[in-house]
Amino acid sequence: MSKIHWTMSAVLFAAACVVTAPQARAETLGTFTLPVKAHFGGAVLPPGDYTVARVDGMSALRVTGPGGTATMLASSAGPEMDRENSKLTLVNVNGVFTLERFDSGALGMRFDFAVPRVQNVERASSGQPSSLEVALK
Repeated sequence: MSKIHWTMSAVLFAAACVVTAPQARAETLGTFTLPVKAHFGGAVLPPGDYTVARVDGMSALRVTGPGGTATMLASSAGPEMDRENSKLTLVNVNGVFTLERFDSGALGMRFDFAVPRVQNVERASSGQPSSLEVALK
């Protein structure tokens, strides 16, 4: 087999694998209204209505809405005692809100996310609250 044929075969095989690979499914956990612009992982989402879902088989969440989509891998996950309510906890880091925690009543789990750590003096100086809880509907 010539080098060109082998290369084309390898490219076609790789393309077929990508097309037929199963997509990660997500289990919808609820909706929420984001009242402020906030960092969700590497994405910055504007205020608006969003859906939060757990990525199947992972400690990861996917937030989707008109402002975009963000997928974040939790730094830790564990049991949640309050099975009645679900909420997002956003913390103010240098004037920008960032997802710190998601409590899922539906799953009975808590997901924690890494956020940059700064001194409390810097958080308080922004004139905004140091944290914000957003309930899921």
